Amino acid sequence: MKNMTLLLVAAAVLSFSACAGGSRKSSSGGSRPAWVENESPKWPRSQYVTGVGSADDEEGAADRARGEISRVFSSAVSVDTTLDESESNVNQGGKTVSSFSQQVAQNVKTASKKMLEGVEITERWKDGATSRYYALATLNKSKAMAAVAEKTLALDADASQWKTRLDAATEKFERAKAAAKLSVLLKGRLDLENDRRVLGGGLLASSVDVSAAKAAAAKALANLDVVVIATGDHSDEIETGIVTGLVASGLMAKRGAAGDKGDIVVESKSGAAAVEGGDERWKWSRGTAVVTLKDGREDKTFSRFDVSERSASADAGEARRRSAAGLAKKTAEKVTLAIAEFFENQ
Repeated sequence: MKNMTLLLVAAAVLSFSACAGGSRKSSSGGSRPAWVENESPKWPRSQYVTGVGSADDEEGAADRARGEISRVFSSAVSVDTTLDESESNVNQGGKTVSSFSQQVAQNVKTASKKMLEGVEITERWKDGATSRYYALATLNKSKAMAAVAEKTLALDADASQWKTRLDAATEKFERAKAAAKLSVLLKGRLDLENDRRVLGGGLLASSVDVSAAKAAAAKALANLDVVVIATGDHSDEIETGIVTGLVASGLMAKRGAAGDKGDIVVESKSGAAAVEGGDERWKWSRGTAVVTLKDGREDKTFSRFDVSERSASADAGEARRRSAAGLAKKTAEKVTLAIAEFFENQ
């Protein structure tokens, strides 16, 4: 997923930079420029983030140079991943619902877009001996930091409001709702801080005591009694996936048995079976699970989803293991999304 997202980010950089046509320079021969392998005197790294790309054609080299800059910003990749998953999986009544976490991810992504819009192809060169094309992409650090700072201040304002609501709330679920939203905002801020660090900037002062806010949010979420009940083949792996998704949402869970109660109850029923693959050299295994999340206050289901995974190996046991691992990963992702949507609707 991360590799795929990285390609999407690079593609986004390409579309953003298309408008910067004035910076385009024609390819030329001549001696090998310093920027191909070392720092360019014209574009010092103290002032610019740079990326060098090479390819058999001119535009391919430019695309790769832009992609090298996008690789530097790990937060851009993680935020795009979150957004893509939310858009694909959060669904109610046949239509996509924008959860709070998706909105924050979008805000941080917007900051990353605004920052990457400044990427320009400032140098191009063709190696006459090999016919290989090279391109240098640059991003002005000061302009990029201004875009990040603007969005950071906006997230701080929202975080301050939710911290106030958390402090004022007395009911367990109201506190958890405020804590969940506050946690998402603090995560978004951390992503932007990572971008500032890449750009050479220091920490940006916040109107919120981040350490205290994190501790308060964690405590409020930990106060919820969350029970996980997993049965069937691959139940251990599915339970691990469920717990992983819950922990990603800031929730702690305990193992339960059929009929156990809790503030939130997550139940799963899973199965595994060998399947034909059409090639006797390979053994195939298919795992499936149905996961149900309930609001324990009224014993009402607020989310239910199916997951399946089909995997192959020369060894039947390994095929089964791979199937279980894939099933657990998908379960974790969907549980995180379901919890985010649950708190959004509180």
